[in-house]
Amino acid sequence: MRFLPVLFFFMLAACQPKTESPATPDTAAASTGVQLADEATLDKYLAQYAPYEMFYDASHLPDRDKALLQKLVAASELVDEAYRLQTSKEGIRLAAELRQEDSSAARKALTLLRRNGMPFDQLQDYARFAGDQTYYGGGEIYPRGMSAEEFDKVYATLDAEQQEAFMNPYTVIRKDGKGGYQAIPYHVEYSEQVAKIASLLREAASLTDNASFANYLQLKADALESDDYFAADSAWIDLTGNPYEIAIGPFETYSDEIKGVKAKYESFVEIVDQDESAKLEIYKKYLPALEENLPIPDEYKSNVEGLTAKFVIVQDIHRGGEAAAGYQAVAANLPNDPKVHAEKGTVKTFWKNMFKARFETIIRPVSERLIAEDQQQYLSAEGFFQFVIMHEICHALGPRTVKVGPKQGQAANAAIGPLYNAVEEGKADIAGMLSLVWLMQHDVIDASREREFYVSYLGSLFRSVRFGTQQAHGRAAVFSINYLADQGAIVFDAASGRWSVDFDKFAGGVRNLAAELLLLLGNGETEPVQIFFDRWDITPELQAGLDSIAELPIDVLPEYKIKWD
Repeated sequence: MRFLPVLFFFMLAACQPKTESPATPDTAAASTGVQLADEATLDKYLAQYAPYEMFYDASHLPDRDKALLQKLVAASELVDEAYRLQTSKEGIRLAAELRQEDSSAARKALTLLRRNGMPFDQLQDYARFAGDQTYYGGGEIYPRGMSAEEFDKVYATLDAEQQEAFMNPYTVIRKDGKGGYQAIPYHVEYSEQVAKIASLLREAASLTDNASFANYLQLKADALESDDYFAADSAWIDLTGNPYEIAIGPFETYSDEIKGVKAKYESFVEIVDQDESAKLEIYKKYLPALEENLPIPDEYKSNVEGLTAKFVIVQDIHRGGEAAAGYQAVAANLPNDPKVHAEKGTVKTFWKNMFKARFETIIRPVSERLIAEDQQQYLSAEGFFQFVIMHEICHALGPRTVKVGPKQGQAANAAIGPLYNAVEEGKADIAGMLSLVWLMQHDVIDASREREFYVSYLGSLFRSVRFGTQQAHGRAAVFSINYLADQGAIVFDAASGRWSVDFDKFAGGVRNLAAELLLLLGNGETEPVQIFFDRWDITPELQAGLDSIAELPIDVLPEYKIKWD
């Protein structure tokens, strides 16, 4: 038997810009000359992740199917290369040197490099653990050191066509050698990787009997070579009957701390569960009603009539790029292009193997320490899954563009900047819970499980808050907990140090918070968002809770293995 092990990058997430790297603990040089954090610090950082095996047995598949999946996995591996070039060339150099070093410290640092995509630990406020470079929130997308203010000064001197290129999600900003700057398309900057990925996708297309999947793969290959993704993403939403799937391309903008608009390459190779996916189709017809239920003026609402909301439950067998190095998602609502959202819809993907890993290794242990003992009976994996479903559905609801004022029509993420991601994640959480209330009231979902849904959601918040306020999901969890506590929807007991849900006040608190977040998105202004974040920052009670679970792992470390023969 032959196994293909894959150990993935982990925990790259957006944070606010920093001017210098946080202080690094005592260091020691590897024999290669790479400066490393001391081994105790490396061990501390590694302990933040809970290893979890993700095994897939492909040996029973027809040879043609195995060949198709192997090409998709190879394409996903190449996505890693493009992503690292977008993120940290210093990390690439350090990894190459550390591979030549046979020591425990070098191996640990190399694992952390793979998990973070850079020589800075995401869960330690980007503390450096290898090398001597300072952290820069623009990665390799912008000229190193360029600030948002400097970008804006350059932007103001450009004509309309150049401005569009500078704000395009799929361009890098480079010095032009003449004292100015230029925007270079991704497919040009990363042409070597893109050409290989596109070739593999076209070869995979020739190995499938599913016409919609073959069409999608061919269009995605074209899109990677042109940075025009509309046709490919539309074809992705239209997939039918395909047993396999690959989500691939530049999607998320979490890690762009300069302007919050540049997407990073990522990929997921997936085995589709057709039967379980079909069970979620019921939610499609309620999208207009859920949009209408949002507690905002009509001018802030979006038209979701006729949009395709495709639900797919899968097992992923490979993650590449930011999907592997970043926040280890249990679900996603993609693509992020507002035009695709407005004219076509989205694909809502749920990774059942990562979902199980997340609940068993992270959410349950944390919840057992922080949630009131008499409410732990309501904590369940099914309750968490229902929350995740609603979260992904509600990414499609509410303002995607600015609805009022001088920025009207501009994409909300571009208008707000890097702070947008936390607002959007919080909106999806809270609008999801608001929509869940509506669905229970209208007998779509079993209302007798209300307490299970609410307490499981609270447990999920405690999991996310541990990422800290520098990360989008962490920041969203912080302001949600504090706002809902202020509303009396959740209650902290100082004597026990535990939290509980006030079931009578919960729905009202959720509705009030949803209104505030939706208006922030629709108004598209940065300063009010920052004021909101500052108002609902970490409290002493919440910090004490975090301190009490400091020794528990913060997230899953997936260890993927594929058995081919």
